[in-house]
Amino acid sequence: MQDLTRRRVNLHPAPALAEAVTVSRFWRAVDVSAADQCWPWQGDTDKNGYGVFFYLGRIRGAHELALSFSTGEARTEGMETCHSCDNSTCCNPHHLRFDTRRSNIKDMHERGRAARQKDLAEHFGVTDGSVSMIVRGIRWASVGGPIETKRSQYRNGTDCATGATERTRPTDAASTSGAGASPR
Repeated sequence: MQDLTRRRVNLHPAPALAEAVTVSRFWRAVDVSAADQCWPWQGDTDKNGYGVFFYLGRIRGAHELALSFSTGEARTEGMETCHSCDNSTCCNPHHLRFDTRRSNIKDMHERGRAARQKDLAEHFGVTDGSVSMIVRGIRWASVGGPIETKRSQYRNGTDCATGATERTRPTDAASTSGAGASPR
C-alpha cells in the first residue's frame, strides 16, 4: 500500500518562487550592517577581488546584483556598477551606482586610486612606452600581460571567476585534408 502522508517535492517551482529563493540566497552571502557602512560580500570573488554570483545562467558581479535587487534597475549596455566607497567587495546599495566607464575612471583619478602609466613609468624610472609595452604583453609577458579589462574578458569568453576560456584551438588545414597530414 502506498504511503499517502508523504508529500512529493516539486523539482520545478513557480518562476516567481525560484527568483525569491535565488535573491534570498544572494543576500545570505552579504554581511549587512548599518546603512552608512560597507556590506562585504562573503561569497566567491573573481581574481580582482569583486564578488561574483551565478544568476540567470551566468556569473555576475555581486555589487551589480545588490544594486539591481535593491532598486529594481538593471545595468544597461555601456554602464558600469561603480563604488563610492572604493571597496570592491561592498554590496551596500547606498555605496553603488550605475554610471559610464568614463565617469568611473574620472572618479578613480580624483580619489587617487588609478595608477596611470605615466606615474608608473616615473616611479620605476622607465619610459611611458616601456610601461605601455608591458601592459600590452609585448615586453615581460611572463608577468601576466597583456592586461585585459573585465569587459574584454567577458567578450573573449573568459570566466572571470576561474580565468578559464571557452576558446578552442583552430583546426589546422593540413590535418583536415587527410592526405599528407603529419601526426602531432
